[in-house]
Amino acid sequence: MCAISFPRSRAVVQLFTLVSLTALAPLRAQNENLVRIDLGGGQTMELVRIEAGTFQQGSPANEPGRGADETQHKVTLTRPFLLGKYPVTRAQFERFVAETHYRTDAESGPSGGFGWDGAQLTQRKDFTWRSPGFSQTGDHPVTLITFRDASAFLQWLSRKSGRTFALPSEAQWEYAARGGATTIPTADAVAWYKGNAANSTHPVGQKALNAWGLGDMLGNVWEWCEDWYAPYPAGDANDPLQRDSTLSDKSRRILRGGSWLREAKFSRPATRYRNDAASRNADNGFRVMTFDTSAPAAPPPRVAVAQATPTRVQPSVLIAQPTPSITESGRIRITTPAASSNPFHLTSEPKPASSGFSFAWLLLLPFLGVVIYIIRTIVRAISGNMGGSGSTGNFRYMPGQPLRVRLVDDGFWVVGDGLGAGTPLLCRYEANGQSQQTEVNYEGGPQGQFVFTGGRPANVSVSVDSGSSPMRPMTTGLGTGMGTTMNTPRHFVDNDPPFRGHPPAY
Repeated sequence: MCAISFPRSRAVVQLFTLVSLTALAPLRAQNENLVRIDLGGGQTMELVRIEAGTFQQGSPANEPGRGADETQHKVTLTRPFLLGKYPVTRAQFERFVAETHYRTDAESGPSGGFGWDGAQLTQRKDFTWRSPGFSQTGDHPVTLITFRDASAFLQWLSRKSGRTFALPSEAQWEYAARGGATTIPTADAVAWYKGNAANSTHPVGQKALNAWGLGDMLGNVWEWCEDWYAPYPAGDANDPLQRDSTLSDKSRRILRGGSWLREAKFSRPATRYRNDAASRNADNGFRVMTFDTSAPAAPPPRVAVAQATPTRVQPSVLIAQPTPSITESGRIRITTPAASSNPFHLTSEPKPASSGFSFAWLLLLPFLGVVIYIIRTIVRAISGNMGGSGSTGNFRYMPGQPLRVRLVDDGFWVVGDGLGAGTPLLCRYEANGQSQQTEVNYEGGPQGQFVFTGGRPANVSVSVDSGSSPMRPMTTGLGTGMGTTMNTPRHFVDNDPPFRGHPPAY
């Protein structure tokens, strides 16, 4: 073995120092833009500040692996934002579940999710985020996450951090993934994809960060975005976010970045992917975003207020209040009673004599009895509508539905009378000042189905789902003399990613 030596000259030392400092400069910039959030239980989450800017969204016509829906156009993002340094990990998601007792769609549904069976994604009851079909540690990105599951995590994170979190828009995601570059990075350097992932996810942070300090933007897991899938609008755009779900052949949400299950050509910043919001696949994950770039204001301190002890005054006795004296001590105002040799003064007014039972009360008794009877009737009717007494006393029946709902601080419980496990329910509610809508599969059992809302909901309405696009009809009896046509959810394996016209029907 031959050793290579270099002359120790001042110029070489200076050159080495210059190169070292140049290499460390981006690292220092990344650390300055880093925000860390305490999730509790020893878990934290790192966010990277992304400045506003303009870029070319989409891909040029000669880019290898390009999809037909990647029409290049100029996009300007007018607001800075914070983006998760990595996709949400299993340990971070587990912390959320530990605090909220949330059950994902794959856990609460009767059929489970699509996990890896050694050859392909297969739906089984035991495939959930806890067991995707391959080994994971807490540093792996969480998988088998639906759009609704991601939204529930974001609501919890918003309460936890004092910042309002959401999924990134498709434009924000691509802008951040490019990191200011216009060329495509080498997939092996930055991504876990089908050719190098060995059929599983990998711990985040093992591949190189991009120029803005973001990791695992490409490969490992597909990441949900806020947009509905649609062709890009013509012309330039400012802060685009597609909120219209009707502009494609089916209503589907956007995912970005490629995954361990897909070829390298999908691990490009411009690749667009779409799937049903209820898809629960072992390569679906997500990353968090917030516009709240400054530190949230600390909540005001709670001030303890001493409760005054009431003074019981005997009839026919008045307590004369002495004139108080007031002193000032800094900013504290202290009031003390004035000295008095006789603080109590007995009045000479005689105690009023009791007039005894008035005969007028006898005349009012029949009327009072009628009022009491009416009140009791109303109370009983309300109690019956709330589900009776005992453990069901806080439930409210949904009009025209075999469903009862009970509100709690972070969601609501749904109990179905005669509904089978797996029945799809459409839930509408208001939480944190916003109207929300979600679909869940009824879990059944004595407790029923819990729907996490991230805060105490209002105006809750739950009904048996009878006609959204990703459902197929099924007739199910709801008890004696009852029968209805309802829908059973179909959770699809991933579609062919780049859009090449209408995909095959399911």
